[in-house]
Amino acid sequence: MEEKARFRVLVVVVVAVVAGGALFAVAALSAPGDVPWSLATVLILIILALVAIVVVGKERKDLKSGFPKEDERSRAIKDRAGYLAFFVSLYFLLGMGFFQAVLDEEQVFARPPAEWAMIYVAVMGSIFLALHAYLNRKGVPG
Repeated sequence: MEEKARFRVLVVVVVAVVAGGALFAVAALSAPGDVPWSLATVLILIILALVAIVVVGKERKDLKSGFPKEDERSRAIKDRAGYLAFFVSLYFLLGMGFFQAVLDEEQVFARPPAEWAMIYVAVMGSIFLALHAYLNRKGVPG
């Protein structure tokens, strides 16, 4: 019963994230100007929804199969990819902070903080996915 409850929570979280993203996309599209950034927001939302559908489908398949969702190897890979992505993301955010400070001083490329936050989260998620795929293929290094 615990697995079914966890699956329901996952579905609720996915629906909440996609609904929040949809509201943000509608607000971005209704704002005057900045059409390319609004389209980028919609593109990010579509990618987020596709990833969420794949994750929920995989979870549902694992739940129906009756086998354990994770073994020791997959748990170790996820943990290692998580903390490596965290450290890489910290350095990325540090660099982007300096980059954004330079751009704001020059007033070349001013963006609202919400758009920067979306970029940061998208890059951090991409770093985790790339590290997870690499470690899953190569194994967990000692």
